[in-house]
Amino acid sequence: MGVRRSILVRVRLGFLVIVFLAIGIVVRIFDLQVAQGEKWRKASEEYGLKFMKVEATRGNILSDDGSLMAVSLPFYQLAIDPSIPSDELLNETLDTVSYLLSDYFQDKTPEEYAAEIREARASGRRYKLLSRQLVKYHHKKTMEDWPLFKEGRWRGGVLFEKVDKRFLPFGSLGRRMIGFTRFDSLNEVKGVGLERSFHPKLAGVSGEALYQRIPGGDWKPVDNDLEVKTESGLDVQTTIDIHYQEIVTNVLNKHVRRHRANYGVAIVMEVETGEIKAMVNLSRTDNGQYVEDYNYAIGAQGTTEPGSTFKLASFMALLEETNISIDDTVNAHDGKFEFYEDCVMKDPVYYGYGKIPIRSVFEKSSNIGTSRLVFLHFMEKPERFLGYFKQFGLSEPLGFQMMGEGKPFFNKPGDANWSGCSLPWISIGYEIKVSPLQLLTFYNAVANNGKLISPIIVKQITRGNRTIESYKAEVLNEKICSDRTLGIIQDLLKGVARRGTARDIRTNQYQIAGKTGTTHKVVNGSYVDNYYASFAGYFPADNPKYSVMVAIDDPKNGDHYGGDVAAPVFREIADELFVKGVEMTLPDTTKNDGIFPMIQAGYYKDLKKLSDELGVKNVPMNTTEWVRAQTTGDTVLWTNNMVKEDIVPDVRGLTLKDALYVLENQGLKVRPRGNGRVLRQSLKPGSRARKGRVIYISLG
Repeated sequence: MGVRRSILVRVRLGFLVIVFLAIGIVVRIFDLQVAQGEKWRKASEEYGLKFMKVEATRGNILSDDGSLMAVSLPFYQLAIDPSIPSDELLNETLDTVSYLLSDYFQDKTPEEYAAEIREARASGRRYKLLSRQLVKYHHKKTMEDWPLFKEGRWRGGVLFEKVDKRFLPFGSLGRRMIGFTRFDSLNEVKGVGLERSFHPKLAGVSGEALYQRIPGGDWKPVDNDLEVKTESGLDVQTTIDIHYQEIVTNVLNKHVRRHRANYGVAIVMEVETGEIKAMVNLSRTDNGQYVEDYNYAIGAQGTTEPGSTFKLASFMALLEETNISIDDTVNAHDGKFEFYEDCVMKDPVYYGYGKIPIRSVFEKSSNIGTSRLVFLHFMEKPERFLGYFKQFGLSEPLGFQMMGEGKPFFNKPGDANWSGCSLPWISIGYEIKVSPLQLLTFYNAVANNGKLISPIIVKQITRGNRTIESYKAEVLNEKICSDRTLGIIQDLLKGVARRGTARDIRTNQYQIAGKTGTTHKVVNGSYVDNYYASFAGYFPADNPKYSVMVAIDDPKNGDHYGGDVAAPVFREIADELFVKGVEMTLPDTTKNDGIFPMIQAGYYKDLKKLSDELGVKNVPMNTTEWVRAQTTGDTVLWTNNMVKEDIVPDVRGLTLKDALYVLENQGLKVRPRGNGRVLRQSLKPGSRARKGRVIYISLG
């Protein structure tokens, strides 16, 4: 019992000690924060000390092949604590370092720099900003070897304060898609594009450091040892092919200038994956230039009445709902048709089409023919007609990865603006609003054998070589229509480019499928003779690789139809991408199970000398200057790789240096990407090499 009582007494005493200590700590905190709070606040203001936020280095935005589209580059502000160097060190080095500062910044004379540093030292200042100009990283490394500065912070007093600056290596290419961020007065992040949409990933984790206020209102870091370390942001790898982005930008820029358009949009999507390979938005400025300053492809301002490109959805609904044959006829009348009083539909040709097959209604883009068919079959059930658009993925937002997606709008029965004219007008793309990206997603589903997938523009989040998150297109609807309907629709889209409103862009190289659109614009609540021209489609039609949407707002200079304004843009983009898509992979004829180093192709004399030096058996087979390698057993066979004037050579397997020599001698402009030897080339070997033509080569 005595032992038990002894233990309890000691426990209680220990507990009381802890309680009294806790009370003492609370009292001390109260005394410091409340009783003496004003005193210490004044001291803090007097010494000007506080912890300040240190921004982390922002992550990079990358193209699909890892090329930098946006990167934070380190710059530095150069300052000095003039009280730190000894008198001897300062006197020995000041003249030299002042001369170097003057020569680098070119804003003051050496004498002025020397006088300012001496004055700051004499007045007891602990911080002197030497220049507000920013110093590049490689210049900083050079400066660190200057007299005085090479002594470092603690002996020389030099301070290099890091400042990150966002840099776009490809200039204005895709600038609006990349976007920006800023902070408002409440320190809330604002901005647009990928920068804003993926800000939480890109921003990283900020740190803290102790700073001291100096005369003039500036702040200097006191001691980096007190800093709470930052964590750099993650990298965002997009689906954008930077070469495609450049091609589409150049083509669209040429056409919006030609038509003096208000703005132009062009989007390229990979059919099977839903990956956006290019997204270009060009707006006209007051001085007639075109820049990327709004994303019309997805934003509310670009969400507009699509016009005849929407007829694809109307025909799909008709084919799903009825058993009509596209070889049946419909009366498109004489260019005008009155549904109700003051509800007159017109066709683009004043004389009308008369009785024409339903196939021709679509190919010629007859407003009367389309609206009469829809009115006939859905007049008593307009809700059912509108219900199909949800099935097609047109009536709800896509949930795109970038912020700012515009909401689609459809006039509906019961709405204030619904009238007897609404159903026929909706059938031809009026009284509704969709974004170019939403319409393209629908066309992409047709190209993708009816599978509706969400478009994506970011495929993974990375840190270094490690993937943190990855994204793939979501299947929104496995089948948007029956196989019968899909086959008919695909055939109709091909017919538009063969015989219809886009026949001027047909080509013998590959087949195009698509639909033109021309929309009257609304100004002050009324339709006027200003237009929105568009073309949506895909290619090659027999084995679709890419779907493309082109829209040009308010074209001038006479042309305004989609077939004259937007379709040629599609054709030029498709031509460039088709040629690039013909890339061929080098057959692997060099496998040798490690018997000798792999050799692919190159300059015969160099490769023979290399093989002889390495002791590799090699035999010429009627060789030319440039050769390819084949292997048989432990022997290399050199075979001809002809290089003829005005003919595209086969550079697969060559080093970049050799490929550039061969291709540029043919007058071709080379656009390489990657490292290593050439794996693919965009122009087919043996085809005609037109001088000035661009050839893309991929290395690996």
